[in-house]
Amino acid sequence: MTVLDCAIRLGGLLRTTEEGLALISLKTKMEDKHNTNDAFGEYERFAERETSKYYFYSWDMAYETFLGVLKNVEMEHREIFLPTANLVSSDDEIKEFSKAAVSFGHIFEKLVAVIISGGKYDSIIPNTWKYKIKTAISDVQVAVSRTLLPRTMAIFYQKNQNMLNNAATQKYLNAREEKKLLPFSKEALKMMAEASDVSQEEKLLYEKMYLIMEVVKKGVFYGFWEMINEVSEEELIKYDELSSSTLQEVSFIHKNNYSSFFGRGWLYKIQLNDKHIFFMAHQKSIHFGGDNDNSTVSGIVYPSDDKGLFAKS
Repeated sequence: MTVLDCAIRLGGLLRTTEEGLALISLKTKMEDKHNTNDAFGEYERFAERETSKYYFYSWDMAYETFLGVLKNVEMEHREIFLPTANLVSSDDEIKEFSKAAVSFGHIFEKLVAVIISGGKYDSIIPNTWKYKIKTAISDVQVAVSRTLLPRTMAIFYQKNQNMLNNAATQKYLNAREEKKLLPFSKEALKMMAEASDVSQEEKLLYEKMYLIMEVVKKGVFYGFWEMINEVSEEELIKYDELSSSTLQEVSFIHKNNYSSFFGRGWLYKIQLNDKHIFFMAHQKSIHFGGDNDNSTVSGIVYPSDDKGLFAKS
């Protein structure tokens, strides 16, 4: 199993924890209360657009953003956002859920960090989490180690001991973190090309490191919320780039389906040639009417075999 397969399984198991069930319950309660409210729909859409970058923190970011609308009286087109801002500021369920999502997000971020580092996780997870969840965490750690990430990073820094103290490296990493780019996307590759004072070997190593971090986050997060968009082979229209391209941005087109209109996640499971592939998206465009009733999705294909990923050029 790949890192992504293992991370998705872990995300599904986290749904069964006391903390996971409480968070899901709060979200269901909030959505049931406001299911016909357009102002609430705007809040939720705003949050869900940002989940591929901010994950569990997305709802609180949306909450704070709309509260800011009330304070910024000079904001352009402010009247459009006021109904949502007024709802968010006055509704206890929205506030309670957004803060609970932050608390779960803290656990999530610590868990991702310890998975990537291969460290011990007992001290950062609740004592009530069952053995099968701990086993699933270990499985993701093992999958990460099989990519040769820990070994490759250790060897690289052994040879370049002052690398992290290098000003050019720090500038590059800080900018990379701030932009939260999808690894190996066009924007990420452009940034790599422009950072001429950092070696290509180093930049490629970091990009693969960000890829694995992103895969763990996306797998756990979208596995937790069951927000993986599925596309069958029969629904594919233009997909030649899917079978030949990994670790570079590509696009595919599929007939509009449930995922087009209600698929809130940015992780796709695509049936292709008697197997499935995973696609990490960062842009979607939905078209309507006649022969144009389709969706174009851009992102990157995650390798179906990620063993030794860091040993591959």
